[in-house]
Amino acid sequence: MKGRFLKLLSLVIILTISLASCTKEGTDLGKFNLSYGVIVGTNPDYSVKLDNGTTLTIQVNRVPQIVVKDGQRVLVDYTVLEEDKTPSANAVPATQPVILNYIYDILAKDVIMSSAVNTVEKNDSIGHDYIDVLDGWVGSKYLNIHFEVLRENPVTKHMISLVYDEVRSTATDKYFTLRHNAFGDRRAYNSFGRVSFNIEDILSNVDISEGRKVNIHLEWKSDFYGNQSKTIVLSNWFCD
Repeated sequence: MKGRFLKLLSLVIILTISLASCTKEGTDLGKFNLSYGVIVGTNPDYSVKLDNGTTLTIQVNRVPQIVVKDGQRVLVDYTVLEEDKTPSANAVPATQPVILNYIYDILAKDVIMSSAVNTVEKNDSIGHDYIDVLDGWVGSKYLNIHFEVLRENPVTKHMISLVYDEVRSTATDKYFTLRHNAFGDRRAYNSFGRVSFNIEDILSNVDISEGRKVNIHLEWKSDFYGNQSKTIVLSNWFCD
């Protein structure tokens, strides 16, 4: 038994050394980043442009089986191969070589103008069901939202929409309402979701020069807390 134990111990040591030797010098493969971005190109030679403007150049693709398409909205899991050497802590590198660990498809949708749902029938079509916002922020041209709904049937597709209030909105205050249509699915258990809404056209004429800001007001009807809201402040294209 003692001899067998020593052999097993030796094998574990050898495997540990072998695995350690596979890491690229100066790269800790245990470290990873999660960022939102957009696919540039198609399989197998594509890159990912993050919301902060950095383009990830994929040196090692751990998920080559995942098929992507140009312009696809994604959440990307990656490991940086070369740390940023820029002198300023706030500088954003134009490109970043990475190991691609995984890539998640993100639902991306256009915003619905309030004038497009100005009848009872059209308004009802996007639903009045409860929804809870867990997080919301602006990245690049998208309003990104992490949400939670109650559902039972995994086959039943729910619809998530964002309505832009053209009447209440001004040059400095933009009002959006997150809507949910459960299509009759029973409210049984919590289900998490992610969605990105393209608000580029709405933000195209906003003025966030030095000293100015624009308030993005996100509203929703919560299951437990009633009408809720969150304000995202845009200033020099940074969110507070």
